Amino acid sequence: MARSDRSPLGRRLFALLAALLILPVLLGLCALLLPPQYEETFLGEYEETFLGEMKDKLERLRTTPGKRIVVVGGSSVPFSLDSALLQQALPGYQVVDFGMYADLGTVVMLDWALAEVHEGDIFVLAPEQAAQALSCHVGGESVWQACDGAFGNLLLLSGERWEAVAAAFPSFAGKKLRYALLGRPEPEGIYRHDAFNTYGDIDDPSRTRNVMTGGYQAQPAISFDTALPDDRFLEALNRFAAEVRARGAEAVYHFSPMNQAALVPGTTEAAVDAYYDFLAERLDMPLLGNPHDCMLESGWFFDSDFHLNDSGARLFTRLMAGDLKVYLRDTAPLTLSVPEMPALRAEGYAGDDSCEGCFTYRRVEEGWELDGLTEAGRQADELIVPTRHEGLPVVGMAPELFHDQTRLRSVTVQPNIRMLWDGLFRGCTGLRTLRLTGTDPAATVPGDGLMNGASFAIHVPGEALDAYRRSYFWQQYEPWLTVEAE
Repeated sequence: MARSDRSPLGRRLFALLAALLILPVLLGLCALLLPPQYEETFLGEYEETFLGEMKDKLERLRTTPGKRIVVVGGSSVPFSLDSALLQQALPGYQVVDFGMYADLGTVVMLDWALAEVHEGDIFVLAPEQAAQALSCHVGGESVWQACDGAFGNLLLLSGERWEAVAAAFPSFAGKKLRYALLGRPEPEGIYRHDAFNTYGDIDDPSRTRNVMTGGYQAQPAISFDTALPDDRFLEALNRFAAEVRARGAEAVYHFSPMNQAALVPGTTEAAVDAYYDFLAERLDMPLLGNPHDCMLESGWFFDSDFHLNDSGARLFTRLMAGDLKVYLRDTAPLTLSVPEMPALRAEGYAGDDSCEGCFTYRRVEEGWELDGLTEAGRQADELIVPTRHEGLPVVGMAPELFHDQTRLRSVTVQPNIRMLWDGLFRGCTGLRTLRLTGTDPAATVPGDGLMNGASFAIHVPGEALDAYRRSYFWQQYEPWLTVEAE
């Protein structure tokens, strides 16, 4: 019998090392060779997801002839633009809606926009007035999802983005393999491919009015601090402007729509003017219009402080058209009509109100806001946020409602609550479970810092788990999302 040259321990270490080297290669091959999971497959089995629309936007940029107005930004662009109306107001141009998910990164959208520049184009840069959009942030996993089925688009990115993109590949590959093996649900709600029209604008019958509790999100509040856009980002904007000018095109800056109810408290007109002056000094491109006009009443918005409803999009398109006409010295009258602002109203959701007596209430316009806990609430280890009180809907919670409630083990939130504040459970050292009963991930929106000050699992209905994992709002919390054991 031949004697092995390796000890049992050596053989195990060799096998482990081989597995560590081979598994990433196999995972990578799976991710690249498997049918796309973020777009419609060649069999037509799945609907395309929200991020799957990015490939269509790039294709429209490539194939739209002549002089174009290309509006670049995050998701506020498809939610705030009516491209057909803008094209009607400026008949010498084709309009390309080149806005997508803000997590991709504004600089990623700029890289892709540079893929196709025509002489005479006008690139309207309209990032959201938020820290992520005004930085060199790159959402690596979002980039992979947006390129699923068209990986050649990755080659259009600047080398500066590759570190973040490469770091996100294992997570993307693992999810894609899981979806390929276990199946992927069709996307629901407005965050899906068929909510976009042929221009790339959001065009969905559900987008009729403001659905946010109280009419705004408030977190993060919209700021005009001149420290918000970092220096590297401003340099990236200027490099983009210089590049398109070298190709016979132009770049201009336009503020995105902003819910005026969500401004940082105490923001003054002078502070906004100072921010405008700061940008005008730092940017090597014209600023169109002014930010005051872009601050709109809550009734024009839909589900975030940067997403307009259908009427709001028509209003904002009229504003942008007017600003572009001034820039182009086009004196023809602007014939776009001003729509009527939809009224704010509360949802009539009713559910489990067994813990109604555990909370104190503050009357607001749409119904009630929970502003504290009664003695019974402070002693409880499980709480269910009620849906109604004295016949009126419960529409929100104070941001500090649960702070330092160390007895709490479980909190259940129903779809009547629209917003979960950053740090809502700060100091809740005993909290183990946040239970969401709604199957629509967009019904209850988390802040970016929901987990601040506490650590807990987020339980959702089993049939909705994948929808939450892919949700525009919830995907950042995927590591904590789970289904409660039967």
